[in-house]
Amino acid sequence: MSAESKQKEKKLWFKKSLQALADSGPTGKASAKRIEERGTRLGFTRQKGTGAAWFDWRKLRYGLFLNADYEDKPSEDPQLYSLIAHEAKHLEQGLLEALSVRGELVAWQLQYDILTESGIDPGPIWRQLRELDPSSRADLEQAQALMKESAGPGYHIDLLPIWPFPAEIFYRLKTLVRRPKRKVGAQ
Repeated sequence: MSAESKQKEKKLWFKKSLQALADSGPTGKASAKRIEERGTRLGFTRQKGTGAAWFDWRKLRYGLFLNADYEDKPSEDPQLYSLIAHEAKHLEQGLLEALSVRGELVAWQLQYDILTESGIDPGPIWRQLRELDPSSRADLEQAQALMKESAGPGYHIDLLPIWPFPAEIFYRLKTLVRRPKRKVGAQ
């Protein structure tokens, strides 16, 4: 198969997947519309330990890149088109939000909504994640543990800050200031 025909085949695969996403329900329709309106680059790339990414480190480009292992899977698979929406959410969030537990939780919640609108039950951990509040630090810490449990040891959610980096720094500084002062001479 020529490189040109392979490229056309990939383009058709993603076109079908975006249509399936749009047909999955209101959440999927809104996600597919945002992807198309933004003219988001779609493709496959080799990845270790992840199903998709919003940045291709090999070619230094932004977009939505599914793991190349999925190239032979059906484009209408809800697991795959919901993963596309998950990564699109990260592009929408921006770098700092996407690289935080809060950004991940919001993207997992979107993916959950698309899967359930598609008639898929993602399971109890996903249901717990859907119920968590992205504005609660305690819930984000719980989400971090649940995501690690769901995705496995290769998923490095524990390397991300709970809040987007500037907010995390502010939180840490604030907690340092709040520490009770010891009285001089107190035992």
